[in-house]
Amino acid sequence: MGNLIRSHFARLWRAPVFWLAVAVSAGAGLCMAFIQAAGLVIFPPACCAVVFSLFFGTEYADGTIRNKLTAGHSRTEIYLSALAVSILLMWLFLALSSPQIILTARFNTFGHFTPGEAALAIGTVMLASAAVAAALTALCMLIHRRTVLALALVFLVLCGILLGAAVWTEIASYGSNSYLEIYEDALSGLPPGVVLESYDADELLRLGPAEWVYVPAQKPPALLTFAGRLLPTVQALQALDRGLGMPAAWDVPLWSLAETALVTALGLALFKRKDIR
Repeated sequence: MGNLIRSHFARLWRAPVFWLAVAVSAGAGLCMAFIQAAGLVIFPPACCAVVFSLFFGTEYADGTIRNKLTAGHSRTEIYLSALAVSILLMWLFLALSSPQIILTARFNTFGHFTPGEAALAIGTVMLASAAVAAALTALCMLIHRRTVLALALVFLVLCGILLGAAVWTEIASYGSNSYLEIYEDALSGLPPGVVLESYDADELLRLGPAEWVYVPAQKPPALLTFAGRLLPTVQALQALDRGLGMPAAWDVPLWSLAETALVTALGLALFKRKDIR
């Protein structure tokens, strides 16, 4: 299987689309202060979808898979070598597009991770991205039409990003926050001209008719929590959020591992039964 992995990378080094994806990911990483979580959530799966559709999409058209079988490689070796390359590429794009997040293990957090929590958070992000790579690999090995494969990969990635963003927004809404409580009676008792036309937090606090009220975090509904555990996008964001995620979401890596194993087993079983001509 090592020879298959090396042959994949030998082809990748000569593929312009791969270097274009590397440049896009690196550019996103340089703009990390502006795009924030987009580097983590959007660029790695999007770059993989493009590269895989043009790279693995030629495996059937060029007869590469048939030649590998003729050379004596088993279908299991062919599938697992593609999976290994897919995961490594996902991690490469992840590191390039999200260096600040990965190196500091922080995302929209008001606290700091201990070294153990940081290591666990980064490991969780890698496992979540591996689950995405496993799903993309299954499509690549089962769909032999390049156009259909490209559409399927883009659709899967786009749906995953949008659904994950929606679920994460709902989960984050149950987190702790503070809001400014304004006492209207106190405002009406102030001399004319002191009352502000538009509320300014600092001025209201100085005058005394307002104060910050802390709202403790609430527990999201069980169904929402379950949806968050299923989606790799939410798994990654939960791992990096100090308030909502680690170490509270200690079971997230288990979900990622289970999804990777399940998708790989299903994809491999279907690939073994696929008629390759």
